[in-house]
Amino acid sequence: SQISGLKIDAERRDAEWSAQREELQKKLANAEKQVVKAAAVGRNSSKKKDQQQSAALDSLRSDLAAKDDQIAALGQKVTELTAQAKAAAGVDELKSRIAALEKEQEDLLVYLADQDQQAKEYRARLRKHGEDIPLSDDDGDNDDDDE
Repeated sequence: SQISGLKIDAERRDAEWSAQREELQKKLANAEKQVVKAAAVGRNSSKKKDQQQSAALDSLRSDLAAKDDQIAALGQKVTELTAQAKAAAGVDELKSRIAALEKEQEDLLVYLADQDQQAKEYRARLRKHGEDIPLSDDDGDNDDDDE
């Protein structure tokens, strides 16, 4: 949930920065139009105004470049978070498979213990009825397997 929260946050920021980028592109286009218009009118504005517009244009270009860098960084972060989410899902799947196998193994051990006990009972019954059944390691009182 933290990864998906970060992913949603990154996508939200990406959308905000894209909107800001578009706004900056519009401002840049307007500034460029103003510069072209001023040149076509015959440079009615003073040198100081031209310098201010050039500075504003340069500032907008640097802002646009910074936003592009931020968008690229967020895209990389989204990619990394997506990879982490996929890896976490794979780990969770493996954990659930391991738990299922452990449960199955435990069930089999219980079944095997029941079978051993039943075999002991059958051998004891056969001996009780006079059958010559040799003692096995499992028939003795030294049952170390249950520890």
